[in-house]
Amino acid sequence: MTYPRLAFLFLALALSAAAADAPTPAKTTPKLEILNKQIAENAENAQAYSNRGYVLTLLGRKDEARADLKKALSLSDKPNMHNRAGWAYFNLGDHADAVREFELAAKLSDHQAHYDYYSLVLGFWGTGDIQKALENYQLAVDKDPRLGSYKTLLERTLEWTPLEQRAMHEIYVLWSKAWKP
Repeated sequence: MTYPRLAFLFLALALSAAAADAPTPAKTTPKLEILNKQIAENAENAQAYSNRGYVLTLLGRKDEARADLKKALSLSDKPNMHNRAGWAYFNLGDHADAVREFELAAKLSDHQAHYDYYSLVLGFWGTGDIQKALENYQLAVDKDPRLGSYKTLLERTLEWTPLEQRAMHEIYVLWSKAWKP
């Protein structure tokens, strides 16, 4: 066996061993099982579809997540449903869809929901529109002053996904250094 073929063999073995050691994503969770049961009991439960869409997003089951989000929105055109879909789309990397849903949620709630502005921060961060993200961050702080302090921002976002935290924290840093009045 020649040296290049031997090196290739070792590389292939190393890659397969590494793949075997890599954790596989969870196919289900207790929360998902509960949501499946809720939907089986009531196929018109928009909130269960919305929640399941978000859980499926976090599990990396993108097509199923999108189908559930679409179903949830077909069953309910309420602001909270559009906002929840926006969070799922954000985590799916579908940032334009996230912004669309966040903007619709804010419009439907007349910008009165506590989450309207900080949700828009996420969406605009995702699309790279930092100016709009900063503008909405200021509006979010006006609505909830806890977002204006890094310590309370950390507490507020403790249970968010790493991507959600990253977006909010990056915009906070820019806001606190260059935008904060």
